[in-house]
Amino acid sequence: MPKTKEINKREIFSNFFPFWNKIDESSRTELLNATTQRKYLRGAEIKSSNSYCIGGIYIISGRVRAYITSDSGKEITLYYLTNGDFCTLSAGCVMPAISFEIQMEAEENTELFQIFPKAFAKAQEQYLEVENFALKVLLQRFSDLIWELEQFHSFSIEQRVAMFLYDEYARNKNLVISVTHEQIAKNLASAREVISRQLKEFEGKEIVKLGRGKITILNVDALRKIV
Repeated sequence: MPKTKEINKREIFSNFFPFWNKIDESSRTELLNATTQRKYLRGAEIKSSNSYCIGGIYIISGRVRAYITSDSGKEITLYYLTNGDFCTLSAGCVMPAISFEIQMEAEENTELFQIFPKAFAKAQEQYLEVENFALKVLLQRFSDLIWELEQFHSFSIEQRVAMFLYDEYARNKNLVISVTHEQIAKNLASAREVISRQLKEFEGKEIVKLGRGKITILNVDALRKIV
């Protein structure tokens, strides 16, 4: 694991958290002391080093996928976190109303801040501004979750695969997408065989070219039309 270059937590938090200047200095110091800067390689599970609960996480760089695992073992993607996103939905100890376990993995090499859950929960109890912020973030994550569920129920597998490829192209500004069929299946809560069959159909129509661990988009307009 490469050495982590220390980033100024106070500067980032003061610019990001709307409640920062409304809580006293001792509370700010407590949150800063309870925050750890961590790096995760692509594919790594996001874990907490000192608690069963992840706590609050702020993404410095990279991308994180939040998901749940069904009784049958299938992973169901709920939402994504990217640069500048904050989340406590993974923390049942911070948000007691959350009764299901959300898992997180780094979809790219990712750097983030992890806030120890007890410190953030304490700040919520002490300050209405912190609680309001946490609820606003929670609503945003549920909005992301509902969007994913709408995609699952409202779009065909052809449309969902096309949407995934187009979104990756738009996000990375690159026609070559480094992803396996298994990873797409996890993201779309589908079977690898189903994804492979759909990608083969796209290749037959010269929309994409399949390679080992990568997909090259040949016709962006065709993907957009399918979506």
